[in-house]
Amino acid sequence: MSIMLEWNRRQLWNGCILAGIAHAIMVGENPMMANEQSWDGLNYSVQDSSGQRGTVSFNDEYCVAAFRNDNSRRIRDLLDIKQYFEGADESVIQLANEEALQYLLDEVDGEIKPVITTAFWGRENLVTNDTLDVMMENGGKLLEVQMGEIPVAVEYWKNTYQMNDNQVKMMLLLYEKKSAMPNQTITLSKEEVAILGIKNEDGRIESKESFAEIDIFWE
Repeated sequence: MSIMLEWNRRQLWNGCILAGIAHAIMVGENPMMANEQSWDGLNYSVQDSSGQRGTVSFNDEYCVAAFRNDNSRRIRDLLDIKQYFEGADESVIQLANEEALQYLLDEVDGEIKPVITTAFWGRENLVTNDTLDVMMENGGKLLEVQMGEIPVAVEYWKNTYQMNDNQVKMMLLLYEKKSAMPNQTITLSKEEVAILGIKNEDGRIESKESFAEIDIFWE
């Protein structure tokens, strides 16, 4: 039986966009964290380098999120992936199969297939076939900040990444622009690029690529 979560699709998208912007800014200072977050078209992926990873896929109607926690007993039991989406519309299952699950493939008995430990989906309100605690334990916790209120997330990214005041202002400016014009590209000026605090060429490359993933460009 599906349970309704307290978040909605737009709130989650906003949180993922804010997270992507914060990441794109700070990867310029620390290129080693480049693998922690990424956007690929309509897919936002996140991992913690401790055995948990997940992808959320957004289209114009739905979002689908699937997660894998390699420390979960569900990995050992290899539960049928269909049970995580029981009750979902065919459109949801199609989005999951074509997008989110493609980022969670593994080899099982010589066959490449998605391996996940929890999932949720929704058109506006989001639902899961797990309890909230079980979903969070099995990978959903990766999106705990992205699911929350934006002011709380801003403080989290500021403290986690040790952002300076100018970087925080840039994060907020770009978030406001992106949330207001989600389908339009944004171009940073040289002055705005200077605020990013990029340390070296590796940081420049990683930051530029991360920004480009969310249609924010600079020279």
